[in-house]
Amino acid sequence: MVIQWNANEYDLFEQFPNGDVLWRMTVIGHENAIQQLRELAATTYNEVRVVHLPTQAVVAVMNRPTKESPSPSRPIRL
Repeated sequence: MVIQWNANEYDLFEQFPNGDVLWRMTVIGHENAIQQLRELAATTYNEVRVVHLPTQAVVAVMNRPTKESPSPSRPIRL
């Protein structure tokens, strides 16, 4: 079986404080992925990420804990 990805597909994941990761959704298009990331981040204090699976690139992260703020809600583009 061969798995093929659409080059414009992005997956959103939520990472819990204990390190568990939960897949949330697949979306089409970079801008749509960022919008969905913002919407998902608004519903949780956990870190959420957009990942482009074909390249395994983390495209954006929100709610990443820092020393200054345990749960910022601004996108961090990588």
